[in-house]
Amino acid sequence: MNTVTRTEERVERGQEPSVGELGRVFLFAIACSLGLLAYLLVEPTQMWLLVLLAVLAALGTDGIIRSHPRGQFRRPDDTALYLFLPVLFTIAVAVFLEMTVSGYWAIPAGLGMAVPIGLVAHAEYHSVDRDRPEYATARLLLNMATYLTAFLFFATIYGRGPELGLPARAVLVGVASLLLAVDVLREEAMDAPRTLIYALAVGALLGQVAWAVHFLPLEAMAAAVLHLLAFYLVVGIMHHYLGERLTLRTASEFWGIASLGMALVVVAHRFLA
Repeated sequence: MNTVTRTEERVERGQEPSVGELGRVFLFAIACSLGLLAYLLVEPTQMWLLVLLAVLAALGTDGIIRSHPRGQFRRPDDTALYLFLPVLFTIAVAVFLEMTVSGYWAIPAGLGMAVPIGLVAHAEYHSVDRDRPEYATARLLLNMATYLTAFLFFATIYGRGPELGLPARAVLVGVASLLLAVDVLREEAMDAPRTLIYALAVGALLGQVAWAVHFLPLEAMAAAVLHLLAFYLVVGIMHHYLGERLTLRTASEFWGIASLGMALVVVAHRFLA
């Protein structure tokens, strides 16, 4: 009896994931994967299914986040900063798979996405309490998901080819970068308006990068990688600046990695194109 009581107390303090929380994540992941599967299988592609999938991702993640025992979420918009990444990750995966997967391969692809979608929601749940040991792992997973989502968006935007003009492409890149930067920058425990202002700066800079990349003779995938490196550089430096950890050495490391990656893109385009 005492063991059960102690376990319940640990769950209430957020020290262990409750069965209810794991169950919510499981049901959420299954529901999203089924919605994704419907989007991939229904022909012609129905945009309302994508919108429905985005709403499902938002409402499901919101319910999971609000169930955290250490969370102080009373207003409807209190969880807003936690929703951008799960929603964008789900949309990016859906659109990217719709472009690259066809036939019966859509079934294992759609059902298999239940795992990463559930992991992102689970990580968002554990990112609520910065004092828990699970926080560091959750943040690492969320940062990885952010960069993966950014790449999927950039690859999709440039994969559309001539369907998108330069202004539309720059706007889409800027908006996607803005929304994705929110999840990384909110780690510094800033209030929502300040987080959005800095994320807006990220979006503006990446929109300008998209404008410049338009005039470079790059293939779609090379352009997507180039944007990902620019996103990594801008978000990384801003994240460390807001956390008061930005030094000349740190900035040099970010710049060096981004520069090396960009050089590899140029070399690959030069000799493999």
